[in-house]
Order: sequence, then structure tokens, then C-alpha cells
Amino acid sequence: MKTVRVLENSVVGSQLHHIVLETAGTDLDSGFTVPGQYVQLTVGEARPAYMAIASAPGAGNFEFLIQSTEGTAGDLCAVEAGGSVQISSPMGKGFNMETIEANTPLFFVTGTGISAIRSVIESRDWQGTGARLYYGTFTPADMAYQDKFAAWGARGIDVKALICEPEGQDWTGDTGFVQDAYAKNPLDDASKAALVLCGAKIMCEQATEMLVNAGMPAEHALTNY
Repeated sequence: MKTVRVLENSVVGSQLHHIVLETAGTDLDSGFTVPGQYVQLTVGEARPAYMAIASAPGAGNFEFLIQSTEGTAGDLCAVEAGGSVQISSPMGKGFNMETIEANTPLFFVTGTGISAIRSVIESRDWQGTGARLYYGTFTPADMAYQDKFAAWGARGIDVKALICEPEGQDWTGDTGFVQDAYAKNPLDDASKAALVLCGAKIMCEQATEMLVNAGMPAEHALTNY
């Protein structure tokens, strides 16, 4: 584990922190080669926690989306800019970019899973690929990176953001579950889909079953673990 400085720690939603660590130009940066890779982070003697890198490979300093819960995640979110944390080298296989880039990318994500998906989205331009992002959270306050949706659209991503608890919320967008939103407007040819998954287990299972039943090869259901 290496000690690195926290460059930024900002609140971006309900218990959600955008954290930037000083890793540019180090062997940590050079070891991050595939979107979807992750590291272990900790503070002091706390048990290390696995966190997906939210920035794209080659972007410089590592960025993270961390939910402030009890335990190590909360400890990390309590470290202000100028403080330090411990970090491991990047690990994991990441997402199979060859499969994603050779097909029509369908990004299905819930909650803080958007962290790993953001890394994929910002790794290249998606114009002409038919790429779609279905991003679901409970409430608008749980939805990170809303300020990036326009930029993602400019990259060629059709962004559909949904909340599943609209009652009493200031929300004029779509509601429901991501897999149901896709079912309303499916691809004409699912055999050319690459389903990129990160989030709730039931969503991943239902989305995979739906796409495979529609003709997508099972090996095109991709996770980063």
C-alpha cells in the first residue's frame, strides 16, 4: 500500500463523495490500463475496502465515487483535501473492451455502480455505436454525475436516468427500473449487444436473462469482476 494525498473531497449527493487522489505520473497511474479496474483504499488501521476507479485510464489522478457508510468507506469520506489515504496498485480484469467496442454497448447500472461505468464511458468516443446508458437510483439525491450527462451525450451515449421512488421527489424524468426501461425500446438485433453491468444483483440477473432470451450471446454479459 502507498500513501497518497487527497486532492479533492466534495459531496455530490446523499452520502456520496467525489474523491480525487494524487496518482498522476506514478506507477499507480501506469498500472491502470482497463476501465473497471479497482484498488484497495484505507485510512490508518481500518480494513482496506475495494473501490472502483471512476476516471478513465490515462486521465491522470484517480477519481472515486464513495458512499459514506459505516466502516472504511465512511473513514475515507471523512478525510479532507490535503489529508492522506493508503492505496494499493490497480487490480482486476476490468471490462472486456474488445467485446464492448465490437458490439452495441448497453450500460445497465444502479447506485454507486456508475463509478466503474463512468470509467468506460470516458475512455473513448462512442459516436455511431448506438451506445445506451440506463442508470437507476432510488431518488435524485442518490444519482451522481448528473452534471456529466450532457458531456456523455456528446460522446455518443444515449443517457436514460431513472429513479424508482418518485413519490414526493422533485423529478420530472423517467421512473422505474433500468431493465424495464430498456424493455420498452429494445434493440432490433440483440445478438449484437454488449451488456455492461454494474449494480444490484437482481438487476444484473434480470437484464442478462432478458437480453440472452432475445438472442444476445451469454458471454456478452460483462462485469468487472
